[in-house]
Amino acid sequence: MKTCKRCDQSKPKSLFRPDPRYRDGYGSWCVECHRERNSSWAKENRARLTAKRAEWVAANPSAANAVDKKWKAANKPQTSARYKAWRLAHLKHDAARVTARKAAKLQAVPKWADKSKISEIYKNRPDGCDVDHIVPLVSPFVCGLHWEGNLQYLPSAENQSKRNFYWPDMPRIENAQRQQKLFGDAA
Repeated sequence: MKTCKRCDQSKPKSLFRPDPRYRDGYGSWCVECHRERNSSWAKENRARLTAKRAEWVAANPSAANAVDKKWKAANKPQTSARYKAWRLAHLKHDAARVTARKAAKLQAVPKWADKSKISEIYKNRPDGCDVDHIVPLVSPFVCGLHWEGNLQYLPSAENQSKRNFYWPDMPRIENAQRQQKLFGDAA
C-alpha cells in the first residue's frame, strides 16, 4: 500500500505509475490523480497543443497517418457508436446529404439548382414523409433533375409504392414498352 500525495488516499502500488526516481520505484501520485491533472492541463492549453500537433503532422505526414489508422482501429466501436448516435439525432440532415450525393453521382444536379433551398426542403420534411423527386432521377423512361422544383413531400408508404415508375403526365407503360420494341427492332 502507498499513500497518494495529491488525494491522501492509501491505495495498492499497482495503482501508481512506475518511476525509478523514487525509492520504492513508483511515483507519488496515483494514476487517477495523474489522469485528472493531465486532463485539466490539456483543457487549459488546448490552443498550444493543437498548434504543436499541426506542426508535427506537417513534419511527419506518414507517421501521423499511421497514428490515425492505429487510433481508428483501436476505437472503432466507440467511433461507430458516436456516428450512429449523430445520424439518429440528425436524420433529416443526413437524408439531405445522402440524396445529394446520389444525385451528384448521377450528374442530375444542374448548375442553376439552389442548394440552400434543397437543403431547407430536406430540413423541413414533416415526420412520416419522404422528400420525393416528382420526376424520378433514374427510370427506364425518363431522367429527372435534382433541383428544388422537382421535390415534394410524400408519405413514406406512398413514396415506396411509387418507386421510380410513376410521374405526373406519364404515358401509359404499355405504350412506352411498345414504342421501345418498335425502335429497338428498327435499330
